[in-house]
Amino acid sequence: MAAKIKNNNTIIALGADIKSRFCLLKKGDLSISQEFGDLSDADNFNKFRDAILKLNVRPDIVAFDMHPGYFSAKAAELFDGANKIGVQHHYAHIASFMFGNSLKKPVIGVIFDGTGFGSDGNLWGGEFMVADKTGFKRKAHLKYLRMPGAEAAVREPWRMAFSLLYECFGKSALKLNLDCLKIKPKKDYGILIKMMDKNINSPLTSGAGRLFDAVSSILGICHKADFEAQAAIALEKIASRSETTGFYEMDILKGDDCFIIGYNKLVKGILGDMVKGLAKEDIARKFHNSLAEAIINVIEKLQKAYNIKDIALSGGVFQNKLLFEAAAKRLSGCGYNLVNKKGIPLNDLGVCIGQAYAAMNTRY
Repeated sequence: MAAKIKNNNTIIALGADIKSRFCLLKKGDLSISQEFGDLSDADNFNKFRDAILKLNVRPDIVAFDMHPGYFSAKAAELFDGANKIGVQHHYAHIASFMFGNSLKKPVIGVIFDGTGFGSDGNLWGGEFMVADKTGFKRKAHLKYLRMPGAEAAVREPWRMAFSLLYECFGKSALKLNLDCLKIKPKKDYGILIKMMDKNINSPLTSGAGRLFDAVSSILGICHKADFEAQAAIALEKIASRSETTGFYEMDILKGDDCFIIGYNKLVKGILGDMVKGLAKEDIARKFHNSLAEAIINVIEKLQKAYNIKDIALSGGVFQNKLLFEAAAKRLSGCGYNLVNKKGIPLNDLGVCIGQAYAAMNTRY
């Protein structure tokens, strides 16, 4: 992808980590590198670094993800003397579409993914932002859940299922007759409770990807993931067998200058349908519809406050065709303008574009 934009700075934007690529803005020309895969792999990182060095440029600005542990961000150390800016991950997702559409007015961005480092130090990934070229305001998000075992919770969705159930029912969750509560001996779930209560290796996440993991495990679809997003993919596959238009209501609570989307009604609805014997595919589809309904409900609240009609949907979770199409249909039916642009990835391959946009609008 290449584009011509008005900017005199030479900017390198280093992108994200698992789906990695970088871009270069020089003399108004934006060019984007090949994909390098997961940079936690030493060979991939070396190829990434070498490709950057082969550019043989001295950038004025280096933009990177603000996550302190990202390998891509470490490549900024290659450029002494350059101005360096960390860009919030989810803002970069929105900014990629602001760049692609040459937007100069604010947009409402909905960013659903697995993980991204938030400006409050927690892991974000279910975000609603009002954004323009100068930055963003986080105006709503999925309620935080604990990730018991941290990265282990990504590989083992049953952990997120228990976290979600514990959030809704407390210790009474242990009395539920669900397969996800039979993966380990009961005492192990007690250990998870202690971990979450005492914040031991249990970071907070608002990630939509982790919510998909939890629901997939609660429904008995996927308790252990051998590859990225396996639980969510399996949930979508089963949901695609249903054509129900039903949905579960989600709690939308008013916090301090921010709406919080809670789970009590959602989880009780899912469990109620399971008890009634509703087909698993219908429950899975209703879950997808529920998120689409929550998206439009929150956007309606933000539109009243900010009078914004341009909407961007981004993040890897929106690669889920059912969710994206359901949300897009609801938005279109309510008169919103979806600014997603073909050629700009929904997943982290689009992050470097947003980082470049943020950098070109930063003043020094």
